[in-house]
Formats: sequence, structure tokens, C-alpha cells
Amino acid sequence: MNIQEELKSAGVYPSGPCSAWPQERNKKLLKIISTKSQPQEVKVTYSDMAKSALKTLGQAVNHGKVSSEVRKERYETCKNCPAFMSDSKRCSECGCFMEAKTWVGGDPNSLCPLRKWER
Repeated sequence: MNIQEELKSAGVYPSGPCSAWPQERNKKLLKIISTKSQPQEVKVTYSDMAKSALKTLGQAVNHGKVSSEVRKERYETCKNCPAFMSDSKRCSECGCFMEAKTWVGGDPNSLCPLRKWER
């Protein structure tokens, strides 16, 4: 979906070669709309984050890291997830920093709290 279709579906004014509504304004509005739909804070407590970090550390020690292909696939899944906070690149469900966690090898279902990782 291109930006014009996204803006139209979001209820933002159209832009085009004959429109008086500047495209730059649409981009700003789309950014505002997309950040409002994202969670703004982590849902878990500090003790839950510590438990999750220890579990992830155990997976990392036992299984090492995944290939860059698997890491990219996982990170793309995270970026498209509603629990992903793009400003801090964290998961609102577990509190982990996803740029680091996506490298960890092991059982994907125990690493992703929403069980969205395929491998």
C-alpha cells in the first residue's frame, strides 16, 4: 500500500499533482497517526522483565545466536507487531530490546511472548 492509499484509509486529505494539500503535511499526519496506535509503555513489571531477561540469557548461553537471515525475519515480525514500540525498539509485552533479543537462538515460542516468531 502506498502512502496515498494509507492516508486515504486513515481519513487524511488526499494529495496529488492538482491538490492544494501538501504531501509533506500528509507524511507528518501519517506519522502522528501511526505513533498513536503504538503502545507507549511496557506492560510488565520490573521483576517480570528480569525473569524474561534471565530466560533469554539462558537461551543465549545454551543455543548461541541465529543467522542474520533468521534475525531479519524475526525483527520484521516484531516491527509489524502491535506490541512493538518503534521509538525505543522494545516489546511492550516483555519489555525486551528487540534489536538484541532477535539474535538469540533457541525456542522461538519461549522467546516471543506472543509466539509470533516462526523460527
